[in-house]
Amino acid sequence: MLPNRQRGLSLVELMIALLLSTFLILGVTQIYIDNKRSYAFQQNLSGNQESARYAQIFLQQTIAKAGYKRRPDESSDDVFKAVTAGGCTFTTAGQSVLFVSTSEICIRYQPRDHTERNCQGNVIDNTLTTPYTKTNTVQVERLQFNSTNQTLTCNAAEVVNNLTDLRFELGVGSAGNPQTITSFVKASTTAPVLAVRYTTLFRSTAGTQRDATSADTALANWIALTGATTAQVTAMKTADKGNLYQVAQNTVMLRNLMP
Repeated sequence: MLPNRQRGLSLVELMIALLLSTFLILGVTQIYIDNKRSYAFQQNLSGNQESARYAQIFLQQTIAKAGYKRRPDESSDDVFKAVTAGGCTFTTAGQSVLFVSTSEICIRYQPRDHTERNCQGNVIDNTLTTPYTKTNTVQVERLQFNSTNQTLTCNAAEVVNNLTDLRFELGVGSAGNPQTITSFVKASTTAPVLAVRYTTLFRSTAGTQRDATSADTALANWIALTGATTAQVTAMKTADKGNLYQVAQNTVMLRNLMP
């Protein structure tokens, strides 16, 4: 007769199998966690980039309309009179860009034709079917950053969401050199306005995305571009929860206002 043989696993073999299984599970779990964090990071980064891209497109297209006249032979002083309209007070005839504050400006222009729409998507004047005809229609648009709701509004309608900060500056010329930008100012001015520069700041909806990067490092570009005060930086850092930030800056040349 053949001797009896032991069948199954020994305790040592079972412990080795459990140990290997534990390492395998830990490795798979770590890969899952890393992939999940990477996915969340990419999603928040993409969200910031898309919001910044949309805001730039909207501001570029809207601000570029400032000072447009249907008849180029008409004087800007005659078309754009000193008046209060749309919550904006234009104190000087011919003024098409009004600096209200670093987070608010007003522009005005005439519609190009009967298909021209305002920032809310409504047709401005559907009677303008013949090119270059005279019209008294002047569209005023008030661009304002709402810090409470963190939105960009145009004539009180929200057009950009999840906006953390927005700053406006006017590029101006001088009396002796009205066609060259000599400086950018953050105040109302009587100097020739040649451009509008804006800086936007977006913050991701999810926190804990930056790992060891400090808020000072994350906000360094925004601080450098806007010259934010200590109080403004402190408030921003207080609200920070490890979010990702996206800073975008652009300058819109106002060709309609060039002398």
